[in-house]
Amino acid sequence: MILIWGVNWLVIKDALRVAPPLFFTGLRLLGGAVAIAAARLALGHQLRLGDHGRLNLFAVGMLQMACGLGLSLVGLQYLDIGRSALIFYTMPLWLAIIEWVFDGRRQTGFELAAIGSGLGGIMLLGANGLGLPAVPTSFNNAEGVALLLIAAICWALGTWLANRTRSDIDVWSRTIFQLATSGAAVMTASIVLEPHLDVEQLSALAVPIAFNCIVATGLAFVAWYYALASIPARIASQSLVLIPVVALMSALILQGEELALQTVLACVLIIMGVTIVIWQREEQPSRNSTVRASFSQIDEADKHQAGISRSGL
Repeated sequence: MILIWGVNWLVIKDALRVAPPLFFTGLRLLGGAVAIAAARLALGHQLRLGDHGRLNLFAVGMLQMACGLGLSLVGLQYLDIGRSALIFYTMPLWLAIIEWVFDGRRQTGFELAAIGSGLGGIMLLGANGLGLPAVPTSFNNAEGVALLLIAAICWALGTWLANRTRSDIDVWSRTIFQLATSGAAVMTASIVLEPHLDVEQLSALAVPIAFNCIVATGLAFVAWYYALASIPARIASQSLVLIPVVALMSALILQGEELALQTVLACVLIIMGVTIVIWQREEQPSRNSTVRASFSQIDEADKHQAGISRSGL
């Protein structure tokens, strides 16, 4: 899963040379919904929408998939792969800040230092762009950094809401519902806001779309859920910080992106900050029980193992 999601930043970057970012995001989400639904039905499982929590789950999908993924692809147009992935995966830092603001959760001195470390890394990544004059006809690096930051904050807000949502929808139906609704919203935004894609260019998108729908969304989500059922939540969450490292090194090896010392230092600061935040988070039984309840209907064979959601960074 880490390798798939890390390398996928390169696949998406290439696809954006042809496709508008919102259009590609919409295709990815809708295609992922179809791929997972087809797999579940082929295995003989039913898709149930449930009676509770649909509005909150819709909001989570809009925050994480529509805004988070959509804006990250818009920002990726104006930044290199390494910096884009590093900024997007600062999500746990923003989640800690959100819980501090909205829940009054006390932060230890160690956690505050970790948040400072991560924010310092972000400032290093944006330093080149933040000093440039505005370009009237296109986005500059500073605006690209801002878009990636907003995307990361949206994903963290979705995580915060998901951790407080009680639902009787099983995890697979929930994922399909969120992918489909957010994909439809993003595709509508693309039709309204973006230039229409030339139909003749669709053939150039066949491989990126297939990879994103089947592998990066369908297969990787399945791998993520089963990983969550097998290993501790902290280890699963911590593993996500390796995704921008894979993206960074893949871009360096496969596409010849320059690896500046500034980017290396920023990478160290961000990963150190995210790692400390994840491992310093205090256990919150009430929240964890709510999350467990919302995924209590995954599968009869897996009920005793389901503990947290995909979004529980």
